[in-house]
Amino acid sequence: MSNDVRDEHLIDARETDEGPLRHFRLGRRVVLQSLATGVGVAVFAARASAQHDHHAAVAAALSTAPASANSADPALVFFDRHAFDTLAALSEQIVPGSRAVGVPEFLDRLVAVESTDTQKRVTQALGAFEGEARAAHGKPWKALSDPEANALLTRISTQPDSDPTRKAFDALKGAVAQTYYDSEIGMKELGWNGGVAFAPPTACG
Repeated sequence: MSNDVRDEHLIDARETDEGPLRHFRLGRRVVLQSLATGVGVAVFAARASAQHDHHAAVAAALSTAPASANSADPALVFFDRHAFDTLAALSEQIVPGSRAVGVPEFLDRLVAVESTDTQKRVTQALGAFEGEARAAHGKPWKALSDPEANALLTRISTQPDSDPTRKAFDALKGAVAQTYYDSEIGMKELGWNGGVAFAPPTACG
């Protein structure tokens, strides 16, 4: 896919309420304002609030992480490596097969052309999962074993609809699922017979 076509594809997804990130644009402001105080946001935000002792302890632990965890990665457009790895792990856990079709890479590029507000909501949502992992197991989400991650996702996804982390889960699940089922493999799973030319998200990389 040429740069012009790729850019047009991303702009269309950004400007329409039908794109994958619409789940972070509609009805999320109050939710993610509450998430902004979560312990996991420190991993992805430029500054940590550390309003409580527990928050401060987590921020201190993060400051001792290897420098490479947050260094710029030329393969990524918006996320740093730690945030991207978290997104990649969550994508695969929520919709198996997501990594094979390039869902995390596509969302990295899509978030990069979104508004600052939407970018903030996405990173805060990832921070909510990071906070859950550290609170339950004392390690980042990307380091969880499959049973640990599945148990947390089951608990989060069955919380009341008003729960902030449940809302973060619903938003991320919507973005990942839509991106996956817009891919060639995903469309075939839904019954597409291959009769129309189609470029998967990885072609826009």
